[in-house]
Amino acid sequence: MKKKIVGLVICLALGGCLRAGDYDLMPVRTKILNAYTGYSIDFIEQDEELVSSSDEREHDYVLNKAITVEKGEAILSDKFFNRDMYRSYVYRPTKKGVLQNQSFPMKLDNRKEYKILGWTTVDGVRYALLESGLGDYVFLFDEKGNFYNRAGWIDDGVLKILDEEIFVYPSDMKMQIIAKMRDEVSNVKKGYEVKYNGIKLDRIWFDYLAYDADSDSGGRFEQISFPNKPGLITINGKGLRILKADEKSLTYMILQSDD
Repeated sequence: MKKKIVGLVICLALGGCLRAGDYDLMPVRTKILNAYTGYSIDFIEQDEELVSSSDEREHDYVLNKAITVEKGEAILSDKFFNRDMYRSYVYRPTKKGVLQNQSFPMKLDNRKEYKILGWTTVDGVRYALLESGLGDYVFLFDEKGNFYNRAGWIDDGVLKILDEEIFVYPSDMKMQIIAKMRDEVSNVKKGYEVKYNGIKLDRIWFDYLAYDADSDSGGRFEQISFPNKPGLITINGKGLRILKADEKSLTYMILQSDD
């Protein structure tokens, strides 16, 4: 008999709005009900995912060909950098149409792209959650793009399925997934770049920039020069022949490389 009385007291405590000092039991009761009447949601936390990451080198030399550069342009460049490839997903209806119900109909345009809030599983089927544009109401479609015949409502991070039926018009309208790829090149990690810097004091001047992402300074910069006359010079193991140089431009030829 005592056990029955205790059970009754517990039920009344959860069913009402009991307070113990400033502590309200209603949020606890809500979470308990959600756990039994709703569906958990796997929210999408990021728009993009990293697909691949690779180290790349950029050094395109043309040997034995006369090249002319303007002052400030590079004559030699050998850089190592990182390239990241990202993938994101958007969704587009196969045709223009409407998700029709009495409370919140939604028009879909096949020229527009839509994002989803996340995924949930209802009766063993995985569904994407499409925002309706009206608060926490969402529409559902499965991995093949077919719409679920009920809308949903997100309550405290849990999906509730509503009773009102959804009609798809035209009936064969579906959602299709579109993968977008984007590559991003990071700052140069290693390497160097040499730029022409004109004539000063009857010498040919170059700006030399070395890259080193592992150092505190990120690299070093210096100016190097050679006598202003046609002939052979060597920069970082690259043999060059100076053909003509003036304040505005330099004509040269790469004769050899240490690669």
